[in-house]
Amino acid sequence: MTKLTQHLTCSLISVGLSAVTLPAMASPEISSGDATIRADMNSCLSRTDDFMAELAIPTERGDTYRTGFFEDGSFRIVCYDNPGTRNPSSRVVVFAAHDSDIDVANSFVQIALQKITQQR
Repeated sequence: MTKLTQHLTCSLISVGLSAVTLPAMASPEISSGDATIRADMNSCLSRTDDFMAELAIPTERGDTYRTGFFEDGSFRIVCYDNPGTRNPSSRVVVFAAHDSDIDVANSFVQIALQKITQQR
């Protein structure tokens, strides 16, 4: 077998395997939502930290975001200043992904927004 034939055979096998395995890999269900908070960005992040502490799950922290991980999904909460307002305000954006159920992702987004935007 020549190198070209070997290469073509490997390519065809790879394409064939991809056609069989890719449909079996499910894409996650993703939801998102946002809200305004009557507080600055640091307060938004503090509220997010409080919410995430209630969940008791593995997390990652960045300057403007928090990420959490469940066995069957993950989420990211982003806070940023809301410019152009007289009083301090910020925006919170929640992204949630679930392995198989969009309703779980949607519910998580709504609960997170409700908890984070509640007045203290």
